[in-house]
Amino acid sequence: MLLKKRVGKNSSRGIYLQDKELKETVFQPGRHYKYVIDAKNRKIIILSSDDQNDNVVSKRRTKEDLKPVIDIRHKKALSVFKGVDYLQVEIFEDRIVVEGYVEEKQSFFSSVASGIKKAFRGKATVSHITDFLRIKKTASIVLSRDQLKEAVGDHVSYEQISLFDFLPEATVSRPSRLYSIQKKLNQLAIPLQVASLFSGAGIMDVGFQQAGFDLVFALEHDEDAVQTYRYNLGGHVVQADIKTFDKSRITKAPVMIGGSPCQGFSNSNRYTNYLDNPNNKLVREFIDAVKTNENAQVFVLENVPEILTAGGGQFKEEILEALSDFEITHDVMNAADYGSAQLRERAIFIGSKIGKIDIPKPYYKLSQYKTVREAFAGLNDRVPNQLDVSDAKDITLERMKHVKPGGNVKDIPVGLRPKGQHSNMYKRLEWDKPSITLVNPRKSMILHPEEQRIISVREGARLMGLDDSFVFLGKKASKQQQIANGVPVEMAFAIAEVIKNAILSFNIRHRNLCHSF
Repeated sequence: MLLKKRVGKNSSRGIYLQDKELKETVFQPGRHYKYVIDAKNRKIIILSSDDQNDNVVSKRRTKEDLKPVIDIRHKKALSVFKGVDYLQVEIFEDRIVVEGYVEEKQSFFSSVASGIKKAFRGKATVSHITDFLRIKKTASIVLSRDQLKEAVGDHVSYEQISLFDFLPEATVSRPSRLYSIQKKLNQLAIPLQVASLFSGAGIMDVGFQQAGFDLVFALEHDEDAVQTYRYNLGGHVVQADIKTFDKSRITKAPVMIGGSPCQGFSNSNRYTNYLDNPNNKLVREFIDAVKTNENAQVFVLENVPEILTAGGGQFKEEILEALSDFEITHDVMNAADYGSAQLRERAIFIGSKIGKIDIPKPYYKLSQYKTVREAFAGLNDRVPNQLDVSDAKDITLERMKHVKPGGNVKDIPVGLRPKGQHSNMYKRLEWDKPSITLVNPRKSMILHPEEQRIISVREGARLMGLDDSFVFLGKKASKQQQIANGVPVEMAFAIAEVIKNAILSFNIRHRNLCHSF
């Protein structure tokens, strides 16, 4: 959970953090910490550590209490920020992210765009380009009120600035000059806006929101999931079946995300192409939605790992071909590598028109994985959804008693075992290890580490990385399925971070391009 986001001053002497919010994190006085250096993105990630040889959180005494202090003076870490103008500090409960940014001089085109937006909102009057910059006049901007409104957009839409009409003085008959100006304005800043498909309860969307993205559209078919989404994330969610929904109505955000279900992995199916298999219809719907959005710059497609290997990789190649306008990276991510208390593997495709975006590298090693004990800390019956637990039948309770921590259906005496005997049936979680991949806890009987019951909806939410303020609504069975369908927040956040960095980098590069025009 993001506790604070602020700007910090860069200093060659060191990074000194003493924010009061540190008291709400794992970084308590005397605790150990380490940092991961990401020189390419001018970023360091500070993590807690159990290694006694690592750095120690200092303390500063105030009148009221002791404040945690993190003081980084290591030259290698500080060299990451050499030449940057300011730092952005993000404090989470379990990590701190420090990123360096270079302040750019405002270019001619960004000045004009900024002034036009203010004018449209009634905050300023635009009368002449020279009001913004003292330069030799080379072109006039002529646009109608409708064009102005269409170009500026509103708070929940993204339109390319190419909708302007440009009429350069004495060069009206030169279309190449006209195209050049329009092309450069097309490359102005891409906003951090997301349209979400197959949104479920919005668990993946939370990760993007925590990374600083605005959620401007969501589409989900299930009524209870929509109710949960709307309660926690806002009214931009639409309840509809994507197979019949008019895709032109999807808000044209620059980033599109979705986890479209598919089941057609059999190599012996009668369809030549995987995308022609009706079981994979929803993957095709996601592809079509991305293609329909002419403003899409980045997409994220999330699915089960088998999608990468089905048919010896044929399924994957069909997806790459269908979205060949994008430069696509793909790999399997494990949520526990990014701070989740759940061993959940998912195939991730990231497509980009703004330069290659790599799948994020792991934050944590196996020995540092978050445990079930850590995830469940502080839970009580007053926490929302903690009492949402399915009652067990007598025979089910009898079976549970035989399952030891880490055990499964095989621990149950043969004569008492149920018909379903998959290794994750009646799987009992262990306190000091991450959870197994969460499916519907009622259908698979995912057991509490020591109590004779399945895990609650809130416990499932904790294993998904959700804050207790995120409340699940609807029928109990639906709440359990909403958890099972989610993408852990920590994994989604890691994906969102690499996309955000790519967009910010793109925006800086193209401000420089416009500045040189």
